[in-house]
Amino acid sequence: MNSEIPPQPDRTGLIQVTVGYLVWGLLPFYWKALDHVASFEVLLHRIIWCAVWSAAYFLVLRKNPFTILLQAWRSSSFALLLFSSLIVAVNWLAYIYAVTSGNLLQASLGYYICPILIVMLGVLLFKETMTGLQKIALICCVLGVIYSTLRVDGFPWLSLLIAGTFAAYGTVKKIIGVDGVTALLSDTVILSPAVLAVMAVLHVRGDAAFLAGGISTNLLLVGAGLATLLPLMLFIQGTIKIPYKTVGFLQFITPTMAFFLGVFAFNEPFSLHQGITFLLIILGVCCYIISLIKRPRSGEPLP
Repeated sequence: MNSEIPPQPDRTGLIQVTVGYLVWGLLPFYWKALDHVASFEVLLHRIIWCAVWSAAYFLVLRKNPFTILLQAWRSSSFALLLFSSLIVAVNWLAYIYAVTSGNLLQASLGYYICPILIVMLGVLLFKETMTGLQKIALICCVLGVIYSTLRVDGFPWLSLLIAGTFAAYGTVKKIIGVDGVTALLSDTVILSPAVLAVMAVLHVRGDAAFLAGGISTNLLLVGAGLATLLPLMLFIQGTIKIPYKTVGFLQFITPTMAFFLGVFAFNEPFSLHQGITFLLIILGVCCYIISLIKRPRSGEPLP
C-alpha cells in the first residue's frame, strides 16, 4: 500500500522571497548614497529607469513590452491606471525622503503598519472579514499612532503616508489584476512623459545632478530602476513556489532591517517614547502573525 508523502517546502522559492526582502531591506544604503541629490530628482530617475529596465526584462524573456502594456491597459480604466502610477510615485518619494532626511525609523514604522492597513482595506472594499486577532492588531496600531502624536514628535505623517500609499497601491493592483513587473512597467511608462519634461526643465535651469556630477552619481541614478526591479523579480518568482502564510511572515524582514539600520547604522535618535510606539505597533504585528498561523490554508493571497 502506497502512502502519500507530503510535499516539501520549495527551498528555491523560500530563498528567492527571503533574498528579495533582504535586498529591499538593504536599499536604504542605496538611497543614502544619493542623499546629495534632491529626493525629487532621485524619484524622477527611479521612474524613468524603472521603465527602461522593466522593458528590458520583457525583451530578455522574448516578450514584446508594448504588447504587454496594451493588454494591461485594455483590461482596466485609464483613471485607475493613472491613480496606481501616482500612488506608487508618492510612496517612492516618501521612502526616499525618509532615508535621505534621517527618518528611516518612520519608514520602518510605516511598513510595520502596512499589512494591517491592507487587512482593513480588504474589509472596507472587498467585504472580507477581520478575525478577532486582526481587530486587536488594528487597535494596537491605532494606539501606537495616538501615543506617537501625543508624546513623541507629533503626528507620524511620514509613517502613515508610506503605509497608506503602499496599502492603497496593493489594493489597486489587486483590482487591476496584473503581475508586479507588468504593473511596474505600466506605472512608470504612464509617468514617463511628465518625468522627461521635468528632467529637461531641471537640465535647462542647471539644477540637475545627473550628468553634472561625478560618474558614481550618474551610475547610481541609472541603477535606481534596477535596484527596484531586482527584488521585485525575486519576490514574484518566489511567491509562486511557497505558501502565502510564509510570505506573510517574511514580509516583516524589511521593516525590521530598516529599524536596525536606522538605529545602529545611521545613528538616528531613538527615545523611550519612540520605543513605546514601536512596542504597540509590534504587538499589533504579533497579533497579525498569529492570525496567519491560525488561518486555514486557501488559494487566496494573504495581505
